[in-house]
Amino acid sequence: MITDSAAQGLVLLSQGAATEADTYVNDNEAPQFAVDGDISKKWCATGGAPHEITIDLGEVRAVSAVDISHAEAGGESADMNTKSYAIYVSEDGGAFEEVRSVTRNTAGTTHDTFAPVNARFVKLVVNKPTQGSDSAARIYEIEVYGLEAAME
Repeated sequence: MITDSAAQGLVLLSQGAATEADTYVNDNEAPQFAVDGDISKKWCATGGAPHEITIDLGEVRAVSAVDISHAEAGGESADMNTKSYAIYVSEDGGAFEEVRSVTRNTAGTTHDTFAPVNARFVKLVVNKPTQGSDSAARIYEIEVYGLEAAME
């Protein structure tokens, strides 16, 4: 149960965290750029979808929101914004549970909230990378918000 900690508000947990992705274009568009706090850099993955990026928060925390900066937030065309994606969480990096699914996004930035859950790992799965047929995922920033500690 979240009590005293929640009164202090949510904090950004993901900036500078370790990242891993199933693929990326090159070292200039690598997974770590999705959590570096710099909206001018991105993680970009090509090939057939889905594309996955996992953030390791370093320890189990109570997580309840994820903000994503899609292509348009980084200065690209709105047609390149992620159309369909899902957010998963895990305490151990093995068993993941879906906490949010979005199928008709058109926005350049998204704010997804869900019931607080204990998680060390947060995975973004891009199911439909763009509004059209382009298969490249373009994620400029992923911000995971929660509490500094896990829920009791």
